[in-house]
Amino acid sequence: MKNLIIGNTSQLSYFFPDDYVRISSRNIDFKYLKQNDWDSVYITFAEQRVHLNDVEYIPINYMYTGDIIGSLSNNSKRIVVYTSCELWNNYIGRVSIDDDVSYTYSNNYCLSKKMLMDHINDFRKLGKWNNVVIIHPFNFNSTYRRSDFLFGKVFDSIINKKKIEIGDTYFYRDIVHTKYMVERSIAATKDDMVSSGRLTFVNDFIRDLYGDFKMDYDEYVTENINNKARHSEKLYYSKQDKVYTYDMLLYDTIDDIEKRIEK
Repeated sequence: MKNLIIGNTSQLSYFFPDDYVRISSRNIDFKYLKQNDWDSVYITFAEQRVHLNDVEYIPINYMYTGDIIGSLSNNSKRIVVYTSCELWNNYIGRVSIDDDVSYTYSNNYCLSKKMLMDHINDFRKLGKWNNVVIIHPFNFNSTYRRSDFLFGKVFDSIINKKKIEIGDTYFYRDIVHTKYMVERSIAATKDDMVSSGRLTFVNDFIRDLYGDFKMDYDEYVTENINNKARHSEKLYYSKQDKVYTYDMLLYDTIDDIEKRIEK
């Protein structure tokens, strides 16, 4: 039996074990998917497209992903797919997977993820797709985050000693490192909401990263705060027994950055 990752350029793909099979999500050979027996399949693509306003989210995140699940459902022990914590972004405080979905978003990203979740649950009611596990991730970042995202820009700055300009970071978010998201994904046997279980003040975290690499935040970072960040009022985080501590977040992030510098 083999493990398969669909989405070989996603952040997540870089933190799975090296012996996992990785394929692109583009132009998938569905015959290849059906002809092999898979232990676990992780459908990781499209997780970095959330900020792109011209993306047709519903065809990608709902229809295409549903087709892939259908082609794998009979020859895979477990299929892991990802929605988003943004499906609960109207809440304040602690939320759980048992809380009703309630969100506000400016494009169809959340809608496409909600449609996928409903689609999977409809099949489950028919006694099908019971081998599908849905992960609802909170914010995860790594040095493989694209540079048009805040943390992608920050990590690139630290790795390459580049000066950058950023917007408002004076808000709280529930953040984990991508490595932790992968660990929880591998261990998941049922639907799961994966987060740190606490809130991090984003500006403090960024300053701590620059400080660890002996870089003066004020020298390398220009703050252009014209408007409050749309994240600033989102004070929600996951209820979970095991808390991913701030020290764990720092350690995993610093280790990731150091490895990229060494390359």
